[in-house]
Amino acid sequence: MPTYCTYTSEIIFSQHKPNFYSMKYLIYFFIFTCLIACDNEFIEDNTDITPETEDRTEEEEVNPDYDNLEQWDRFELSFQAEVLTDPFSTPPLSGIFTHSDGEKMEINGFYDGDSTYRIRFMPTKSGVWTYELSSELDSINGVSGGINAISPSVENHGMVKVSNTYHFAYDDGSSYFPFGTTLYAWFYQGEEIENQTIESLQESSFNKVRMCVMPKFYDYCVNFPPEFPYEKNEAGDYDFDKINPAYFQDVENSIEELLELGIEADVILFHPYDYWGFSRMGTDANKKYLQYVIARFGAYRNVWWSMANEYQLLEDFTEEDWDELGQYVADNDPYEHLNSVHNAKRGFYDFSKSWVTHVSVQVEEVDEIMDWRDEYQKPVIADEVGYEGDIPFEWGDLSPNLLLDKFWIATTKGGYVSHGETYEDPNDVLWWAKGGKLKGETPERITFLQNIIEDYGYGLTGVSGDNYIAEGEGYILQYLGEDTPDTFTYDIPDDGTYQVDIIDTWNMEIESAGEFSNSVSIDLPDTQYLAIRIQKKSASS
Repeated sequence: MPTYCTYTSEIIFSQHKPNFYSMKYLIYFFIFTCLIACDNEFIEDNTDITPETEDRTEEEEVNPDYDNLEQWDRFELSFQAEVLTDPFSTPPLSGIFTHSDGEKMEINGFYDGDSTYRIRFMPTKSGVWTYELSSELDSINGVSGGINAISPSVENHGMVKVSNTYHFAYDDGSSYFPFGTTLYAWFYQGEEIENQTIESLQESSFNKVRMCVMPKFYDYCVNFPPEFPYEKNEAGDYDFDKINPAYFQDVENSIEELLELGIEADVILFHPYDYWGFSRMGTDANKKYLQYVIARFGAYRNVWWSMANEYQLLEDFTEEDWDELGQYVADNDPYEHLNSVHNAKRGFYDFSKSWVTHVSVQVEEVDEIMDWRDEYQKPVIADEVGYEGDIPFEWGDLSPNLLLDKFWIATTKGGYVSHGETYEDPNDVLWWAKGGKLKGETPERITFLQNIIEDYGYGLTGVSGDNYIAEGEGYILQYLGEDTPDTFTYDIPDDGTYQVDIIDTWNMEIESAGEFSNSVSIDLPDTQYLAIRIQKKSASS
C-alpha cells in the first residue's frame, strides 16, 4: 500500500509582482521536497485518497507543544493551593476546553483534599483541544494549555450511548449488549475481598456493574466503610457542607478498576439503605453532592448514572424532587452519560422524561418488555429480577434455571437483564452486596447467551405474541422455555437458505439441524430450555 503524504505550506509573497523564473524554480524545489517526504513514492493522482482518509489525516493533526492523549481517555490537571473556606458549594475551578473546530465544553473541577485541586476532561473527539481555567485562586486562574486527542486504541471504544432507539452502542459505533451484574458495596470490603471480586469479574463476561456511591447498611451488609462521604462537626454529626474527598477516592478507584476490565460502572447516586442520614440531606446538599460527583467521575468513559435504587423507598424525596435532580444531572454533565432511575415494586418512574436515557426496572417477570419499549421508546434493562441464591427472602432465592430463563425471555423480547447472586456465606460475603467469589451456575450460561448475541452483532426485536421470538435482519431466535414440543416448525420469511441450530441453553450446546428453505420442520429432544436459531446464509457461504 503506498504511503501518502499530505504537505501543507503557506507562502507569503511581497507586494511587488513575483519574478516568473524565481517562481518556476520554487515550484521545482517544492515537487522535489514532496517526493523525498513521501519515501520516494509518487502519487500520480489523489483518486485513492477518500474523504475518510482525508478526515483521518485531519483528526491526527497535532500540536507538537502539547501532550498526546487518546480520545475518550481522561486528561487531568492538579494544583496545590490554599484551602478555600468552602471549596464544595461552588466548583473551585472550571475550564473552557475548545476544539480546533470551535466546539467548546465547560468543565468543572473539584477539591480533592490536602490542598489539592483537580480538573478532569475527556476529549469527545480527536484533534487539538486548548483550555483556559478560571478560579478565585490566583495560582490557578488563567492557566492555559492544550492536548492532542489522538485516535483511540483498539480496546477504547468510547462511551456507551443509546443506539437505534432500543439498544446500545459505543461511541465508535460498535454494538454494546449490557450483560451486567450487581455489586452494591464492593468497593469498601477490604483488599482481600476486593481482589477476589476483580478476579471473579475477569473470569466472567459481565460488562456492567451496578454499584452504590453512598455506603450501604442492609441485611448481610452492615460493616462500615473505613471512610465516610462527609466529615463530622463538633457535635459528632455529619456535616453535609464538608465532603470527605478520601471516601470518593475509594469509589473512583473501583470505577477505574472496572474501566481497566472493560466494564461499565452503573453508579447509583441515592439509595434508601442508610444508617447515617445520607438519604435525608435535603435538596441543597443533594445538589452539592451531585455537582461534586459529576466533576469527579464524569471524565470516566465507563460511567453511567442511576439516580436511585428503589427510588420510592427514599421517603424524603418526592416525584418532583426526582424530576428536578434528574434534570440537574443532565444539565451539569457535559458528556451526557446514560442516566435512569430504578424502582421498588410500586410502579415505574415516568421514563418518558427527557433526561432519562433508558428504562431501568425491578420486576419479577420480563414478559412485558416489548410493551415498555413501545411505551417509552427507549431501551429496557430489567436491572433487578431477583437473585440466584438461597437466602430466606423471595427476591434472593431464585434457582439458577429460573434466573437464566429470565435472561432468555428478555433477550427474545428485545430487552436486557442484570445478574445478581445471594448465596449464604459464613462471613456474610454475598456477591450482590460485597462481591468476592461467584458461586452460582448462571454466570457461565449468561456468557453463552452473550456470545450468541454478540456473534450476531445487532440488537434484536421481539415479535408480538405468546411465543418468545426475536428477529433481526436474516436472523430469528426463538426460545422455548419450559415447553418441550416434539417438533418445531417455522415459515421462512423469504426465498433464502437458512442455517437452523438447536441450542441447549442450560448445557450450553449448539447442534446443527441443517439448512432449510421455505419452511423449517425438525424433531426436538425431550429437553427444557431449548432455543432455535435460524440464520440466513450469505451468498458466498
